[in-house]
Amino acid sequence: MSQIAFSSIPTWARPGASADDTELPSNSGRSYLLLGVGDATGDGMRRWVQALPDGTALQAMTFDDTESAAQALRDELARARVGFRLVIVAPAGAALALRGVATSAGLEDDEIHVTTAGAGVIEIFCSHCGAITSTVAAVDDVVDCGGCDRHLLVYHHVSRRSGRYLGFMVDAEAPATAGGSLS
Repeated sequence: MSQIAFSSIPTWARPGASADDTELPSNSGRSYLLLGVGDATGDGMRRWVQALPDGTALQAMTFDDTESAAQALRDELARARVGFRLVIVAPAGAALALRGVATSAGLEDDEIHVTTAGAGVIEIFCSHCGAITSTVAAVDDVVDCGGCDRHLLVYHHVSRRSGRYLGFMVDAEAPATAGGSLS
């Protein structure tokens, strides 16, 4: 039985989530930043520009990579005032990372809206060595840690602060069978 329903993964980043969400949860913002990452964001960005009420202060930015988008978001958040809303259009992995930047800066979930454009690369935090491994994977997949070479299970937990999935050694609880005796 999957534990995904009880996970910390936002519903929009879960396997099989609908990416075609064009309705803002609330049009209560004074200003909006539309932040897109990747080639597949053009249509989503255009839909959001059209969905916002006339006269709304709006800034739209697109980037090829997550780190450039994250730096621009940090800069915009440093200037943000009350009523700021963030709309992210990006692959799920990039969206998780950008949501992490926004929540770390103090934005609440109701101030952030995400439309995913595919899965993309995700980051896995190794609970054993602390290394970050970037990969295309899904929950319950096994990936090799870039730091300690352990085979990590991609667990159904995502850090709100970093947007990274938790990874731990697959079968870590199984006893070692390296020829020794416990008697």
